[in-house]
Amino acid sequence: MLQPSTFNNNLLEWYHSNKRDLPWRQTEDPYKIWLSEVMLQQTQVITVIPYFEKFITKYPTLSDLADADEEALLKDWEGLGYYNRIRNFQSAVREVKENYGAEVPEDPDEFFKLKGVGPYIGGAVQSIAFNHLLAAVDGNVLRVMSRLNADARDTTKAGVQKSVKEEIESMMPLEAGDFNQALMELGATVCTPRTPKCIVCPVQEHCEAFRDNTVHDYPVKKKKPKKKEEYYNVYFILNDREEIYLYRQEGDLLKGMYELPKFDVDTSMENIESELGVELDQKKVYIGSDKHVFTHKVWYMESYLLHTTSSNEHFMPLDEVRDVPMSTAMKKVFRKLATDGAGGL
Repeated sequence: MLQPSTFNNNLLEWYHSNKRDLPWRQTEDPYKIWLSEVMLQQTQVITVIPYFEKFITKYPTLSDLADADEEALLKDWEGLGYYNRIRNFQSAVREVKENYGAEVPEDPDEFFKLKGVGPYIGGAVQSIAFNHLLAAVDGNVLRVMSRLNADARDTTKAGVQKSVKEEIESMMPLEAGDFNQALMELGATVCTPRTPKCIVCPVQEHCEAFRDNTVHDYPVKKKKPKKKEEYYNVYFILNDREEIYLYRQEGDLLKGMYELPKFDVDTSMENIESELGVELDQKKVYIGSDKHVFTHKVWYMESYLLHTTSSNEHFMPLDEVRDVPMSTAMKKVFRKLATDGAGGL
């Protein structure tokens, strides 16, 4: 059974000796800690490091990011995905600049009111930056706690996550920020999903799953529903002015990102022309196929090159394309065109 005082000492001693040297651990600036936690949501540490370093160089203060042009910000975020994270973050830091003198609120109740701040972000930032006794429960922490307690409850359920949060807070030491980071670090480097390093675990003596040789039975998660599959034709539409048709997304998934026109595979050319407001040469050149996996869906894309003599506000000079934010899915299609040597993009 988990003995809080001994457990806490074992965990923190291990963390202080073994924690990874990560750039956001070299700062006490609440803004930068907050930025790192936003980036780390649903994204691996190794991916986040260069983005974090780029952002704190380009936007060294909260006011710098608050004042940034949204399109430039999305371009800098390009490749990290989940673009609502950066839009919500900018909205929140603008509110902090306007209402809190550009100082991240130290009062948890005030901080939790900000856009995009949920239980995890709130707990992480308030504990690491201000040492409030709040838990930050992510997937790593849920896995660690479920194994420690041989807890067979479904960790995808909000009620279970709330219960785990309350348990951690009930035993949290005064070093709240280090304690939260230690639990996450343990899950990321030792108590891993498929090949846990139980033999070197600093809290092995507290782990019921290790004692029962059932570590791989936890955490318990309900089976994920099959991802929705969507099939599109994607079009590179070029005109005589060396311009390409692009439009800015307004939907929630990729809002603010630029996309090539894409349509369900059974959409007729007549409907495409009507939708885009262009006349197209009916001869299209096949470029290739791509697949992109989102959290809840999969796009299968066949790409084609088309010519038009038309022009409207959606056409952009080819040499400006690299400067606009574009989703990873669309960048895959562009790379296919470049690889195949069609169109010279």
